[in-house]
Amino acid sequence: MYTIYKCMLLLCLVAGGIPAARAQLILNRQVNSNTGGTGLIGDLTFQYTVGDIAVSTLSKNAFIFTQGFQQPEELPPIDPGVKPIINMVLFPNPAATNVRIQFDMLSNNGVMLMIINSAGQLIYKDYRTYAAGKITIPFPVNHLPAGIYTVRLQAGGYLFQEKLIVQ
Repeated sequence: MYTIYKCMLLLCLVAGGIPAARAQLILNRQVNSNTGGTGLIGDLTFQYTVGDIAVSTLSKNAFIFTQGFQQPEELPPIDPGVKPIINMVLFPNPAATNVRIQFDMLSNNGVMLMIINSAGQLIYKDYRTYAAGKITIPFPVNHLPAGIYTVRLQAGGYLFQEKLIVQ
């Protein structure tokens, strides 16, 4: 176990010399566990947690290295006027049996999903509340006639849409 910590410490120190890319959002990371501790070596913070599985986290500036189980990520609240959905994508497109509607949700929000045919008729409508994070909604299209459809998401007073081709 001591060897793993030394390797991770070395990796963190080496990565500290690489300039960090600036992200638009800063995530508040946390680890859920039964017990743990924190240590400081120079300007390097060393954290560890012990639950069912041992996890070690090394962080320096914008870098966080973790060994172990999945950590939850908590997004900070978004400012008023910021769109709650980014990176909306439909795949595969064109689709024959199923399509996946994927987007990043920046805050907990209700989302109205609408599918509209080329004549402008609403053929599907569903409202659900999602937590912040990457959302993937599978949608079967094998019951739809071939054609061009519009997939709309409405959240936080904003409208997002993409064209979908059903074969």
